[in-house]
Amino acid sequence: MNNFGFYILIIGLTLSIYSVLTFLYGEKSKDKKIINSAIRSFYLTGLMIFISSITLIINFLRNDFSNIYVFNHSSTDMNPFLTFVAFYAGNEGSLLFILLVHIIASIAMFKFVSKKNKTKLNYPLATINAMSSFYFCVLIFFANPFEAINVFPIEGKGINPLLRHPGMYIHPPLLMSGLSLITIPFVLSHGSIYDKTNNPEWKKYLRTWALISWAVLGAGLLIGAWWAYTILGWGGYWGWDPIENVGLMPWLVLTAFIHSIIVEERRGMFRLWNIILISIAYILALLGIFINRGGPVVSVHSFAASNLGFLFLSYLIVMSVFALMTIMINYRRLKNDQNKINSYLSREVSFLLNNILLVATSLVVLWGVIFPVISILFTGTEISVSAPYFNKTAGPLLLCVVLLMGIGPVLSWNKTSYKVILKRISIPLIFSMISIVILLLYNIKNFFPLISIGSIIFVFLIVVTEWFNGTKLRMKNNSNPFKAFITMIVSNRGRNGGYIVHIAILSLALGIIGTKFYDQRMDVSINTSESISFRDYRIHFKEIQNSSINNNEITKAIFEIYRKEKDKQKYLGNLTATHSYYPNHNQISVRSGIISSPIEDLYIIPKDFINKKNMTIRIAINPLAWWIWVSGPIFILGTVVALWPENSKEKN
Repeated sequence: MNNFGFYILIIGLTLSIYSVLTFLYGEKSKDKKIINSAIRSFYLTGLMIFISSITLIINFLRNDFSNIYVFNHSSTDMNPFLTFVAFYAGNEGSLLFILLVHIIASIAMFKFVSKKNKTKLNYPLATINAMSSFYFCVLIFFANPFEAINVFPIEGKGINPLLRHPGMYIHPPLLMSGLSLITIPFVLSHGSIYDKTNNPEWKKYLRTWALISWAVLGAGLLIGAWWAYTILGWGGYWGWDPIENVGLMPWLVLTAFIHSIIVEERRGMFRLWNIILISIAYILALLGIFINRGGPVVSVHSFAASNLGFLFLSYLIVMSVFALMTIMINYRRLKNDQNKINSYLSREVSFLLNNILLVATSLVVLWGVIFPVISILFTGTEISVSAPYFNKTAGPLLLCVVLLMGIGPVLSWNKTSYKVILKRISIPLIFSMISIVILLLYNIKNFFPLISIGSIIFVFLIVVTEWFNGTKLRMKNNSNPFKAFITMIVSNRGRNGGYIVHIAILSLALGIIGTKFYDQRMDVSINTSESISFRDYRIHFKEIQNSSINNNEITKAIFEIYRKEKDKQKYLGNLTATHSYYPNHNQISVRSGIISSPIEDLYIIPKDFINKKNMTIRIAINPLAWWIWVSGPIFILGTVVALWPENSKEKN
């Protein structure tokens, strides 16, 4: 099976190179037979990638430890359901997974483009197949997932313990998929440059694929935060690690692009700027792949044994030059917008400010990521950048973005009068000011949380006001308020889906403010049958349980949790905190115990088990953390609403 999988990769490389050459020649010669041959080769390339992926999965299921990759990431005692996780647990498999997502998305893009526009995709498809060829070369010559040894080991090393968490079924594939999917809007944007008919459907395709990649990447980041919160045992969910940051940066730029492409659709503006934005997003996505595979920036997420840094740096440089040259060659044609900005009090200006702030935030984060490398180059000493830098620089910029989320919807296209603006924001502004006064009365005086919470309430009420007015308008023809509300949402799915996403961002922001500014922690040593009090909680240490599963040692601490309510104590339930030791990896996996509510999380981290009756723990109260995780389903709902296609009746 190993030789079979390797030969399939070679066939895939041959087909992808053939596709590049035939798409380019077919476009130049306008020979339909050549182009059809290129398309068939493109489909066959996808088939080869799929077969090679299935072959690797079969090797895992068969416990073929003669395959070095299977040996390093699997064992006979591994749950078969973890095979999917093991598939991308290492460098070689994750690259194959990225290539698989890349080709599936490319074929899906080609299939869903209208027939008349398929003829305009020869250059984009040539670019896509050139990218596939690069990944094939890396897999064949430098990171072969089918490399085998002559002996057949009885047992493998097993999967990394940290990857056994349920979040690992979703977080890595979503993150890798999100970064890979940015390829599609990138090549579409550059392909649209050569279509001199200025076809408006290009903008629709760009917005759709940008939304898809943005949603997948955003979901991956949020699930990664949840994984860190529940299993890493440090009590947080975001540490500004380089790999976290290189996922966040393209997401921020994609957010800017999604807003900016709306302006191009509605007003025929920002054409050049949009091409630049999506190019930046793609280059930042490549930067993430580079850093994760032997790049110079150290990260706990990186593949430590990887020596592919130089390859991906070269690829990053080539694609950066390609994007820059494409823009420069077509600069004059791209910079000619159909319309100009007529007033600073307009929606297009608010979107432009939104873009500037999001790109500025991304640049601030980028500087923090690469600064250790720059410090080595110029001083010879590595100077690391920690969380306080990011919090102090990116935090205020993102607060301004939140404020703009409230101002943008009240502005009209082209021009808005002061009188109209004041009328639309007066009620939300009054309530947000009242909320700040109430917080001050409760002795909450920290400036940044005060302004942040006031801004969240302001933006939320702006959305509610918009929906209320829209529903009220439609109730003239429908007395049922619920049906009127649904009709209003469906009538403009793009805009209202965006509003739902805005609510998700507000929920996320609320959770971040609560956990960053008002969390409380205490380290304590405790014996079984002993109780301690922390805030309004009484924590009773019930027992320690020890067990062994497949030579892995599992130690659980069981706590009974009570909350003080007036003159009595309410039993909230048992909380279990776990240490799992995996001797094959000489690694401990920590799973914290959490009791969550919309008000706050009680969070217990098992630090050290001293003996059978004594241990040290860290107790944390994380206010409003629940709202971080609630933002995920809201985010997905908003994206689905925005992407949901209109039926023929609605179009008519």
